[in-house]
Amino acid sequence: MKQVKIKLPLKMLALAGGLLFATSSFAQSDVIKGQVRDASGEPVMGATITADGKAVGITDIDGNFSVNAAPGTNLTFTFLGMAPQTVKASGNMKVVLSDDDKLLNEVVVIGYGTVKKNDLTGSVNTVKPSEVQAGLATSAQDLLVGQAPGVTVTTAGGPEGGGTIRVRGGSSLNAKNDPLIVVDGVPLDNDGVQGMGNPLSMIAPDNIENMTILKDASATAIYGSRASNGVIIITTKRGRGGKPQINFSANMYVNTASKTYKSLSTSALTDQLVKHFGEESDAVNYIKANIQKYGALNTNWQDEVLRTTVSHDYNLSVGGTTGWLPYRVSATFTNNNGILKNSKMDRATFGFNLTPEFLDHRLKIKANAKGYWVKNQFSNSGAVAAAVSMDPSVPVYNNEKMNGGVGGYKLWNGYYSQMNGSAFNTNGTNNPLAIVSDMDDKATVLRSNGNFQVDYALKWLPDLHFNLNLGYDVSKSKENIYTAANSPTAWDGWRNDGAGTHKHIEQFKSNTLLDFYMNYQKNVESIKSFFDVTAGYSWQHFYSDGDNNGTVFTSDGFSSPVLNADGTYTLNTGTQRLGTTDTDPAKTKWANHLQLLSFFGRFNYTLMERYLLTFTLRGDASSRFSKDNRWGVFPAAALAWKISDEPWMKKAKEVMNELKLRLSWGVTGQQDIGSYYPYLATYVASVQGSKYPSLSGNGYISTMYPTGYDPNIKWEETTTWEAGLDFGFLDNRITASIDGYIRKSKDLLSYVSVPSGSSTTNMMDQNIGTLENKGVEFTITARPIVTKDLTWTASYNVAYNKNEITKLNNDGSYVPIGVISGPIGSTCQVHAVGHPAYSFYLYEQVYDAAGKPVEGVYVDQNGDGVINEDDRRICRSKDPKVTMGFSSTVNWKNWDFGISLRASLGNYVYANAIADNSVIDDCWKNGKVNNRILTDYYFSGTVNPSVGTYRSDYWLRNASFLRCDNISLGHTWPNLFDNKMRLRLYGAVQNPFVITKYKGLDPEVSSGIDKDVYPHSTTFTVGLVASF
Repeated sequence: MKQVKIKLPLKMLALAGGLLFATSSFAQSDVIKGQVRDASGEPVMGATITADGKAVGITDIDGNFSVNAAPGTNLTFTFLGMAPQTVKASGNMKVVLSDDDKLLNEVVVIGYGTVKKNDLTGSVNTVKPSEVQAGLATSAQDLLVGQAPGVTVTTAGGPEGGGTIRVRGGSSLNAKNDPLIVVDGVPLDNDGVQGMGNPLSMIAPDNIENMTILKDASATAIYGSRASNGVIIITTKRGRGGKPQINFSANMYVNTASKTYKSLSTSALTDQLVKHFGEESDAVNYIKANIQKYGALNTNWQDEVLRTTVSHDYNLSVGGTTGWLPYRVSATFTNNNGILKNSKMDRATFGFNLTPEFLDHRLKIKANAKGYWVKNQFSNSGAVAAAVSMDPSVPVYNNEKMNGGVGGYKLWNGYYSQMNGSAFNTNGTNNPLAIVSDMDDKATVLRSNGNFQVDYALKWLPDLHFNLNLGYDVSKSKENIYTAANSPTAWDGWRNDGAGTHKHIEQFKSNTLLDFYMNYQKNVESIKSFFDVTAGYSWQHFYSDGDNNGTVFTSDGFSSPVLNADGTYTLNTGTQRLGTTDTDPAKTKWANHLQLLSFFGRFNYTLMERYLLTFTLRGDASSRFSKDNRWGVFPAAALAWKISDEPWMKKAKEVMNELKLRLSWGVTGQQDIGSYYPYLATYVASVQGSKYPSLSGNGYISTMYPTGYDPNIKWEETTTWEAGLDFGFLDNRITASIDGYIRKSKDLLSYVSVPSGSSTTNMMDQNIGTLENKGVEFTITARPIVTKDLTWTASYNVAYNKNEITKLNNDGSYVPIGVISGPIGSTCQVHAVGHPAYSFYLYEQVYDAAGKPVEGVYVDQNGDGVINEDDRRICRSKDPKVTMGFSSTVNWKNWDFGISLRASLGNYVYANAIADNSVIDDCWKNGKVNNRILTDYYFSGTVNPSVGTYRSDYWLRNASFLRCDNISLGHTWPNLFDNKMRLRLYGAVQNPFVITKYKGLDPEVSSGIDKDVYPHSTTFTVGLVASF
C-alpha cells in the first residue's frame, strides 16, 4: 500500500516523536534499530511500537525507529489500516506491514446474510458500542442516541426504559412508525409487552456486539412488509477462539431531576388571586384561613414526590472455546430506581451463545437463547401534575383525630385532602404524595428469545449454502394494581366511598419464526465477475392472549366521615363491596393471531470489483388483509460504482483511498396498524347496562355488536429513491458519506372518522392518501491526531428531512388529531394536504404594543368579522427540520475523555402543561385553591370563552435545542498482575445540560404535545470494567 506523503506539520510531528524516542533510548544499553515498510516497499511513517503491551516508540518520516528493548523481546508494530506484526527484537530489523484484510473487508450484517462494508450498495449505518457506551446505557436504545444521521431517539422519563425511535421521520400517519427490530435473526413484535417498555428495553447493552441500521429501500426491502420505517439489526456477542476470557463490569448511577417547574409560593399565589378575584374574595380568604389553621406554610409538593436515587447494574460474561465448542455465557442484573417515589425497575438476564463448526467448516451452527426477568414498579406520574397545581398553603398530612366507627383508619389515611364540609371533594386536586403512596402497581415479566441456525455447504459444491433459522420470542407478564382502602385515590371517582380495589392483568405472547434460504456465491475470474444469489422462504406467527379481572373490591365502602361536636371524625361502613366487581362482565379474556408468509430473493453482482448491482424481491402475505389484498410484492434495485478503483484514479488514490457512488430504488410495505382483523366484523360486548332479560327468567344477557371494518383495506407502500457517495481519505483517517432521498408513501393507513350511519362506529382504519419525505444526510468521522501517546477521534452527522402530505381521500380537507386540554374534543394538530404530518392547527394570537398576548383576541383570517373554526391556521411541525450529532474521544496514554452532543432545529411543541397552569380563573374551582407555575403571562380564562385560550398559537413554542448526552473520563490499566488482568475505571455524567429557548421541562417531545410534567433525569455514573 502506497504511503501518503503528508505535508510539513505531520512530518515534523512524526520527526519530533522519532527524535524523542531516539533521544530517550540513546543512553540505554539495549538499543534496537530498524525500519518499517509496507508491502510495496514504501516507508511507514507513524507506526507505533509496543513491547509487552507498553508503547516504546514510533517510526519517523523514513519509517526508521530506535527503541530501548532487550534482544528477544516481543515487539508489536501497528499502523491504521494495516495488520499488526509481532516479531522478536534483533539488530537492524526489517519489518513489513501488509494491508489489514479484516479492516478492508469488514463485514456488515444485513437481512439474511452479510456483506463487505466496501461492497454495500444501500444506505446502512453500523453502531459498535464501546465499553464506555455500554456502561452508560441502561437500555439498548440509549446506544443509538445521536449515532446515525436521520435516526432520532426520544427517551421516556421513567425507569422502565421506554421511548420512541424514528428513522427518517417515519413514513406513516397512524400505522406504526417504529422500525423493525431484529435480534440475532429474529424479528421482534413491536406491539410491546404488558408491564414492559419497548423491545430494546429488555436487552442488556453490555451483550450487544453491533447494531446495523438499514435505512433505504435497497437495504430494507428484503424485509418487505415491515420495512418502511427502517430496520435495526442487533447482533449479540458470541464466543471466540482461545482460552476462556472473563469480563465483568459494574456501574453505580445517581439520578436526579434535571429540571422541574417552579410552582408559585403561597405569597406569590395570593398576589395573583388578589389581582384576579380581589382582596376580599373567597379565594383569598381561603388562603388566609389556611394560614390561620396551619400556619404560614409553603409546601413544595414536587419535593414531596420526587427524589434523588442510587441505581446500579452488574454484567458478567465468560467466553472462549472448550474442545470444538466456542461459547459465551452471560448474566446481568440492573436495578434502576426512578426519580418519582415508588418507581423502579429490576432486570435480570441470562444468555448463552454456541457457535460450533463441523465437516471442515462446511456445517456451521449458531445456537443462542436469552432469558429475561423484569420487575417494574410503576408510580402514578399524575402525581407530578398534581404536585405542580396543589395548594402550597396546606400541609402534607392531616392531624385530625378519629372517634369510634371503623377502627384502624385515619381520615383519608392520614393525608391532607380537600373537603366539602366533612366529605371528600372529588373535584379538588388529590394529595400528590397520596397518589404515589396509596397505589401499588407492580408488573413482572418473564421473557425469552433465541434461535437455532444451521448453515450447510455442499462438499461437492461448497459455494452453495443452505441456511435454516428457527427462532422464538415468548413472554408472560402479570400486573397487579392495588388501591389502598380509604385512600384519597379510592375516595376519588364516581363511587366516592373509599373502597379499596385490585386489578389483575395477565398477558401471554409468542412469536415463532422459520426462515429457510439458499445462498450461492461464485467468483468467475474469466469474466471478472462475482455472483451472490439468495432465495428463501419465511414464516412467522404472532399469538397473544390475556385476561383482565376488572376492578375487584378489596374492602367494603365507607360512608362520608361524620364531623363530631368535639372536632373529631367518625368513619362508618357504607356499601358492601368486598369481593364484588364494578365491571360487566367481571372478567374479560382476549386472544389475537397474526401470520406472515413470505418468499424472498436477492441477486448481487460485482464486475471487475468496482461495479456492483443488487436486486431484491420479496412477496409477503398478511392475515390482516382479505384474500383480495393479502399479498404484497416489494422490489428493490441498487447500483454502486467504486470510482476510486478506476485505473485513471490511481494518482488520486494516494490521498483518496475510497470514492463510491450509490444509486437505489425500492418499495417497502406497512401493515402494523394495531388491529388484527380490520377487514372483518368482529363482535364485542356492549357497554355496561346494555342487557336484555334472559328467556329462562334467570338474570340478564349482555348484547354484542360488530365493530367497524373496511373489507378493502390493504397494504401501505413506500417507494424510495436514493443517491449517495462514500469517500475516505488518508488511509481512512477521514471517512464520510452523503445521501439524498425521496420517499413516497401511498395508501396511507390511518384511523379516521367515517360518515354517520355508514358503520357501527364513527372511527376505523382505512387507506386515506399519500405522504412524501425528502431529505439529505451527511456523516463524517476523522482521526486528526494519531501518535504514540495521543489519539483523537471525532464524528459528526447532520440530517435534513422535509415531510408533506400530498393526498387525502377523506371528505374533509384535513384530519384533526392531537387531543389537548380545554373543551371536550379539543385538538391542536391536523393531517392536511400540502403540509407536514402532525402540523399544528391553532388560532393566531394577537399581541399588544408591549408584546403581551391580548386574551381572547385572534387574527380574523378570512375577514368575516367572526372568530370561529374557519380562522384557525395550519403552521409549524412537531418534527425537526435538521438534526445533528457530534461525538469526540481523546485518548492520552491510558486516559480517555469523551463527549457526545446532539442538536435539533426547527421542531415545535405545543406547551400543554404550561397552558394548564397559566389560567388564573382555574385557581379557584369548586371552593378550593389550585396553584399555578411561574410563567411569563397569566390568562384570566374568562375572555371569549367560546374560543378559549387553549387553541391559541401562543402555546406553540420553538423547541430547538442543543443537548449534551454524556461526558466521560476514564483510566485503563492494561497489564495488571503480570498481564492477567485489564482494568478500566471511569466516571460520567449523562444529560448534564440542554441549551434551548423552550421553557417546558424538556424540548424533546415525540408527539409534539407536551402534557408531561415528569422531569427527565441527570445521571452521574462511576463504573469499572475488568477482563481476565
